[in-house]
Amino acid sequence: MSVTLRQLAYFVAVAEHGSVSAGAQSLSISQSAVTEAIKDLEADLGVKLFDRHSRGLRITHRGHQ
Repeated sequence: MSVTLRQLAYFVAVAEHGSVSAGAQSLSISQSAVTEAIKDLEADLGVKLFDRHSRGLRITHRGHQ
């Protein structure tokens, strides 16, 4: 498992803003970069960090932990 500070920063931005696009915009990076980093982070940790729904993301219980 190799969690990076970049992945954690992207995770926090998405959690605070409730969507990948808003999180990416706050970081001034592409939405695809954030999506890929979150996907990799979930794979590295072996947990689902966000529930995806039509209006954005909601952090899961495991994501809060």
